[in-house]
Amino acid sequence: MDIRQALPEGCKVETPTPETQLHDVVSRWSDAQVSLPYAVVTPLSSEDIIAAITFASQNNLKIVPTNGGHGSYVPITSKTLYLDMKNFKDISLDEEHSEVTISGGCLSGEVLKYLAGSGEGWFTTLPNANPVGVVGAFLGGLSHSLNGLKGFGIDHVRSITIIPFSDQKARTLTPGSRGGDGDLLNVLCGAGHGLGIVTSITLKAWKISSLNMNDDKIWTRRLIFPAPAISTAAELYTSLTQQEGGIAPELTAVLAFLRAPPTAPVPGAPMIMVALNFFGPSSEADKVCAASFEEKYVDKATVKVTVPTPFEALNEGVEALNAHGGFKEYHGCFCAEIDEKSIVEAFEAWKGFTDGEGLKKRGRSYVVVGSWSTGQLLKHKKETGGRFFDARERGVFVQAAPWYADSKDKEEADGFGKSVVQSMRQRDEEKGLQKRTFVNNLIAGQDMREVYSASQIEEIKRVKGIWDPRSVGWSPVIEGW
Repeated sequence: MDIRQALPEGCKVETPTPETQLHDVVSRWSDAQVSLPYAVVTPLSSEDIIAAITFASQNNLKIVPTNGGHGSYVPITSKTLYLDMKNFKDISLDEEHSEVTISGGCLSGEVLKYLAGSGEGWFTTLPNANPVGVVGAFLGGLSHSLNGLKGFGIDHVRSITIIPFSDQKARTLTPGSRGGDGDLLNVLCGAGHGLGIVTSITLKAWKISSLNMNDDKIWTRRLIFPAPAISTAAELYTSLTQQEGGIAPELTAVLAFLRAPPTAPVPGAPMIMVALNFFGPSSEADKVCAASFEEKYVDKATVKVTVPTPFEALNEGVEALNAHGGFKEYHGCFCAEIDEKSIVEAFEAWKGFTDGEGLKKRGRSYVVVGSWSTGQLLKHKKETGGRFFDARERGVFVQAAPWYADSKDKEEADGFGKSVVQSMRQRDEEKGLQKRTFVNNLIAGQDMREVYSASQIEEIKRVKGIWDPRSVGWSPVIEGW
């Protein structure tokens, strides 16, 4: 049966031909792992989704739901039914119960701005890039800018509404669910890929005023260093994040290697940025981040600025990294500890990859290192068992993203990404710590034992066997690459 006949009238269906241009039907952050799908289906209702699941099941297709298009590790092939959730845009704030319900097509920036503009101003746990889909981020744990204060997004789930691939009926799960429903909810919290189509999630919400920030604005400080000052930047970053007693819960610190934009005095020059966001009173931020004002650091920075940032503008500083198209991969890891030597080695690998001829072809490649307090993450682990996010004791996240135009550069790009990860893991390896990787930042062929424990992998397989017995969905643990 033709797919158009199988789906309800009004449900948009696009079936590519060999002549169809990929970007006319699929827009993803990366062109890696993407070819023309069997069809692109844009549902308007749960009934449309159920019909699409039925068709996929009967025709040996894989359904891949999409929203922001940032899951570059998910393969799209001629056997993929690409389910575009962009019509599911409802956001509903329940101030009485301090929770927000977010539909399956909502992007982080949409929810961020909606909540910040509602009532006295609210927030919840959201991805730290505006065009990233909230549900997709949630299925991988939902790491965000306030990890240190709140823990992960999965720690604050109130309910999940899902159409499982097995019975194709919408069901709502809560932390109080028991039996098979309870097991399904648990796996959805951190290992949720390929079990069904999530049409909405409900998360806890907080008033922005509860953070006690001056004028409800985020204390933000940025220092940018030139390449010769990499050791100085590394020293500053580690002094702020690797201190005895740990990083302050209110502080999120980011270290980034970037090329200067075309509008800069020296376009394409290598830059090291130290970015600090403090979700608390400015007076406390000044104390916690006092090192960033020290003369030995300030004198070597070409840019040093401290500004209050409106909450709704939290993610605007990374917009340049969100552009769709080109080849990109996520090479990443979680670390317990990094040092200056590792940072310098990673910087040299990035600089070498983007220098010379590489500047034109892959100058948008970047490295980002984020650090946060692990106290709340470990507290929630005691309360919930950690759900399916094991790396809660690791307070450093590393992401190296090669960004290149020609697929022939992939081998060199992979070499760059792997070298950054290897450098950053040195301290952990010296201590004999297990390698850890973030499920929402995978590379094709990823060893999933770096993400989940052996017992978790067995549970994922068991639960998927119940809720997706015909393997309609894609999971990195089961179907892989």
